[in-house]
Amino acid sequence: MARTATGTTTKAATRRANTKSKDADGKAKRPPSAYNLFIGALWKDAPENPKRGQEAKEKAPKASKRPKKAAVDGSEGIEGPQVEPGSDE
Repeated sequence: MARTATGTTTKAATRRANTKSKDADGKAKRPPSAYNLFIGALWKDAPENPKRGQEAKEKAPKASKRPKKAAVDGSEGIEGPQVEPGSDE
């Protein structure tokens, strides 16, 4: 049975899925449930908690990923051969 041509290759589809922003939809972070708040209050004063009695620290914002460094040897923009997955020729 012959393979049918698709609009995108697996590699291109994977790259597009991985580069999509997680908050592209503009969704707000879901607030904690009542159960999570209850457990957090119990844990704050639990004897097993090594930081018992201390206030929780404010979380620092995540640092954005820095861009990759450009190639120094002048080989930028040169790509290897494009090979379709599954071709054994």
